[in-house]
Amino acid sequence: MSIAKKYGLNIFIILILAGMIFLRLRAYGRFTLSVGNADTPSYIHEAAMPIFASDMFTRSRLFTTNLIYHLADVQDCKLQAVSHPALGMEIERAAQPCFNKIVIFQNVFSIFAWSILALTVGGRLRGAFEKILCVVLIPAFGFTPAIADWDSVLGSESLTFSLFAVSTALFVEFCFTLVDDRAGKKYTTAITILTIVSLFLWVFTRDANIYGLAVLFPIAIAVFLFHPNRRKNKHLIALTLAGFVFIIIGLKSAAGSDRWKMPLGNVFSEYILPYPARVDFMENLGMPHPEADSYTDWFNENGTRAYARFLLTHPGFAVTSFSSNLSGIFSENIQPYFFSDDTPLRKAMISANDLIHPNTHLVFLLDILLFMGLCFAVVRKKSITLITWTWMSAWLIASASIMLVVSFFADSIGITRHTLFPVELFRLMLWLFLVLLFDNTERSANL
Repeated sequence: MSIAKKYGLNIFIILILAGMIFLRLRAYGRFTLSVGNADTPSYIHEAAMPIFASDMFTRSRLFTTNLIYHLADVQDCKLQAVSHPALGMEIERAAQPCFNKIVIFQNVFSIFAWSILALTVGGRLRGAFEKILCVVLIPAFGFTPAIADWDSVLGSESLTFSLFAVSTALFVEFCFTLVDDRAGKKYTTAITILTIVSLFLWVFTRDANIYGLAVLFPIAIAVFLFHPNRRKNKHLIALTLAGFVFIIIGLKSAAGSDRWKMPLGNVFSEYILPYPARVDFMENLGMPHPEADSYTDWFNENGTRAYARFLLTHPGFAVTSFSSNLSGIFSENIQPYFFSDDTPLRKAMISANDLIHPNTHLVFLLDILLFMGLCFAVVRKKSITLITWTWMSAWLIASASIMLVVSFFADSIGITRHTLFPVELFRLMLWLFLVLLFDNTERSANL
């Protein structure tokens, strides 16, 4: 591509992105409108405590949300708009000045995150069509209501989405700096540090994210095994060790906190205790009668291990429970916490939302097929660029899968909300993998 064409393409891409951002700014009303949910009071409570203390990872809420709410100084704030969809109490967003810093940050950070992801991925593609498609699809994915509406909810969802988008963008840049001999040492070091910080903040936004990062560790080990020339790369070693430390801290903090007790109690109440055969299985593991005084002590000490053993020894229950609920998990693509006016622009955004965030579990199967297409393409043509994309795609699909399974079995209440992030990740991969395959076709045609 000539310099003039490349310059013109870059200008065109910036104009497209600017137009997408303009629509995002116009479609959702004022950034100061917000709504709380049943969890918001706990975020406010946790923010009142010292952030950097010995128990900062073992509280009822995780470090990142505690940090954001602490910096926003909401310790003395009272919610004026709280939505309880489970009770049929959905409301409209309201102006809550005490929470302006949080909701404005969530909106601005979300716009930045999806924009930088589009530019980073697009910048590593070769074809002009694929670059344009990338800068349309990724912002459209993040700017439509399935994602953007959560920026008005005072919870952890907006931060989870945005931090993941930024982490993925940085991880893409990190991976390509490893295979790009022209990348400067200072630039590579800066990208490595930013990637580590971003992954840290994302991991400690919700417990299930720990398992998403855990998948990255064996993939990094596989890279060391299959690519010996990467074994001495200090930046890759640093990122791998940092990820390993985050995983250990995350697992220990989850076990050392009380965050798991209520969800696991819901699981026992719905999946175990109503069924005599399952109760017998647990009693063989030492579980006292649920009405016995010693039950709570046993549950706190052995509940997680007993439930994990139950799932491992009852694969039929695990498979049928998961598969029978898969269509329901993928059936929603709009948040349930607030209503919005049906303006023409809102209706247009909803129509785009239904296309970009399909509410069918066929996405799960399509992602697997598309990923297999990338793997076959690597076998046929050993391009370092395609290999890099395939390794990253392997992390995405593996992390989404394990987070979906963990989120599903971790609680029996609010399953759709708990599985929201991995579901949206599968929807994002549908478009990302398509663009990557298109770009591979472009590269093959130019050989």
